[in-house]
Amino acid sequence: MATGPVDAEAGALRHEHDALVRSHADIQAELDRTKAELADARATIAALEARVRAAEGPLSIFEGGSDPGGRITGDGSDPRVLSFALAATAVVAGMVTVLALLSGTLMSPFGLLIAALTVVLAWAAMRTKVEPIEVSIVRGLVYVKKGESSYRFDVRSASTEVEQLGTPGEPGWELRFARKGMDPFVINASMVEPVSFMAELRQWRASI
Repeated sequence: MATGPVDAEAGALRHEHDALVRSHADIQAELDRTKAELADARATIAALEARVRAAEGPLSIFEGGSDPGGRITGDGSDPRVLSFALAATAVVAGMVTVLALLSGTLMSPFGLLIAALTVVLAWAAMRTKVEPIEVSIVRGLVYVKKGESSYRFDVRSASTEVEQLGTPGEPGWELRFARKGMDPFVINASMVEPVSFMAELRQWRASI
């Protein structure tokens, strides 16, 4: 009984099996490397957050601080960290998604999960993106620049309605400028250093 064709077919199958095993090993190694990069990214983000928390205090536009955008909040944290963390994680998740696509496992439960996670993380990063905000007081006029928009409030005029909520320097402090037909414009501790800001403002309107 001839066995040549059978042996040849078995050899071809073994060769294909070995190739698949090697390909799977390469993909697994790439996934392991990507997971390690994700862990490194998380460690970097944690280090950045720790550096922000270790800051001596909030930066002030009225004390010559180096953060004119007022992006440091009253508790010393930086709201940009969240958006950066989400974006970095989305990039790593996207890399894993590409690897799943190349390995043909994108439609597996893991592939679908990582693809969905990539989309959600990217969307969340865009939603939490913080626009730079600059606040200044010039001769009784409060100027606010937020992204491409700018606002001006004349605190010298009694017609400018200003409401203060909370105590400067304490959580929950806000200063609200009324606007006709619109929601009040709110200035909070993420934009300015409250105590210095109010001291400057009261030089022009002591009743606030």
